[in-house]
Amino acid sequence: MFRASRLAMTECMVTALVFAGLLSGCTSSAPQPERTVSVAVRPDSSLSDQAVQIGITGLSPGELVNVQLSSTDSHGMPWQASATYRADPGGDVDLSTAAAISGSYHGISGMGLIWSMRALKPDPAGAYFWGGDTPLAFTLAVSAHGTQVASASFQRRFSAGAIAETMESLTADGFVGEFWDPANTAARRPAVLVLGGSEGGLPGALLPALLASNGYPALGVAYFAEPGLPQTLSRVPLEYFAGALRWLARQPGVDPARIAVLGVSRGSEAAQLLGVYYPKLVHAVIASVPSNAAICSYPGCTGPAWTLHGQALPYTSEISNPSPTDNPAAVIPDQRIDGPVFLDCGEADQTWTSCPYARAILSLLDAHNDPWAHVLYAYPGAGHPVGTLVPYEPDSAAVATGDPDYATDQQALALLWPHLLTFLAGLAHNPAS
Repeated sequence: MFRASRLAMTECMVTALVFAGLLSGCTSSAPQPERTVSVAVRPDSSLSDQAVQIGITGLSPGELVNVQLSSTDSHGMPWQASATYRADPGGDVDLSTAAAISGSYHGISGMGLIWSMRALKPDPAGAYFWGGDTPLAFTLAVSAHGTQVASASFQRRFSAGAIAETMESLTADGFVGEFWDPANTAARRPAVLVLGGSEGGLPGALLPALLASNGYPALGVAYFAEPGLPQTLSRVPLEYFAGALRWLARQPGVDPARIAVLGVSRGSEAAQLLGVYYPKLVHAVIASVPSNAAICSYPGCTGPAWTLHGQALPYTSEISNPSPTDNPAAVIPDQRIDGPVFLDCGEADQTWTSCPYARAILSLLDAHNDPWAHVLYAYPGAGHPVGTLVPYEPDSAAVATGDPDYATDQQALALLWPHLLTFLAGLAHNPAS
């Protein structure tokens, strides 16, 4: 015992002399292997409506890691999102399967860091601003235990090629609109007339521009709440839209026999009515979060929203009733549409009952043995914003207020957008009317 203790004391004294310090004890530990944490994004260059895969490797099993995404949009506005995840038993985090425990969003969403970004300064636009085909940088910073352990950058851009934008005026063209056209393409392609809802004004640049970026010329048209137009959604003549359709059909690169009308919310009524009353101009109808009946004027249910040849089209004041009893003739005769019909809705729509409305449209088409394709994409938990159609676009206001339905709407939009592109691709191959 004594001999062993003396040897131990001698070893400690030698160690103390070697390090020129005073030791109160003698300890030792096995060397810790260095680890390499990495984050990868695939593809490293993508379009704004394409999903990316983000994966982290080299962590310890069960380790908590924070991932921050930063980007600056084309207007110089900084955007950011972050979330915390737990590594799986293999020490990996795959954002397409790993739930965000806390941060800018919660739950599983492979694109959650992108759609949950918010502007870091007051942003009048409220949305991430894209620069066409100019690549924008996105940077990921991965931190564990408060220390950054990995980083990566990737690029996204709005369009694969240049798209041209022109404004159309009431004086020069007979309508107020914004035309988006894929540049430097001579081939004639299907085109889309885009109509917004009860917000009035132009339907915004994002949807028509994104359609153009996918190869479909798109004309966004305002039909009230612009100078020279009705200031409310009241007695809007269908002839106004017909003029815009004829203008669109004359544009180079547009196939006049393959034009779709896309209407969102109240605009869906106009889209259907145009398909019914102008079958030679409209070859497909896209009704997003629609009504199956023509509703009264807005705001203030005091008369018709739509007219034809100066006469009021039948309308109802019974909002959210697919079978209005005050005027059954308000139900739009969609069986007269000479082309395919695309419908989408949110089962949790709080604005009106878009899914019962959409199912009523399908039932009417089926009852008349409609020969054209007609499809409905309904999303449980999604609300009226699914009608925006555009996926992965951050909304500062929704993120800042913690809108609980925002994540569900985003998940629905990620599924819905490819269906719409498939529908339009099918239109390109339909026999001409």
